Formats: sequence, C-alpha cells, structure tokens
Amino acid sequence: METSRERKQEYYYRKLSEYDELVTEINQLSRELGNETLLTHLRLYKEQKDQIEDIMSYFDRVGMQPEKNSAESILSLGLLELHKSLMNIKGTRR
Repeated sequence: METSRERKQEYYYRKLSEYDELVTEINQLSRELGNETLLTHLRLYKEQKDQIEDIMSYFDRVGMQPEKNSAESILSLGLLELHKSLMNIKGTRR
C-alpha cells in the first residue's frame, strides 16, 4: 500500500522530469530562433538555498532594489564576479 508521502514523492519526481523536458525544449527553440537566452537545470541544495536567503536578507537590510534581490539576480551577480576573477587570473598568468 502506497502512503500519501510516497505518492507526493512520485508526483514530485514526475514534475521534475517534466520541468527538465520543458527547459530542454525551450533552449532548443531559443537556439532555433537565435535568441541569446539559456535556461539552466539548476538545483539548489539546502546549504545553497540558505546562502541565497542570507544574501537576500542582507540585501533587504541595505536597501537593495527588490528587482535585484531575487535568486536569479544573486546567481547572475555571483557568476559575473567569478568570471571577472577568473579572467583576471587568466590575464595575469599569460
């Protein structure tokens, strides 16, 4: 006999699969149209979710504009800063 939790877990994994298929389909359509947008299959674990929530809390305290205080904005900012650092290292080591 299947429990309610098991049914919900099964539903969860089915939805994740549908999400992955949708992201793949959207990215393929984007490539065909020549769009520069790419969606990722990003999964945040508890530690990463907590880190983003800490950053969002800090941004709230310092008055960051709400539209710049989303998980997507924070991840984009983090990627930008990592890229800058790597390019700086790359340029230094030539």
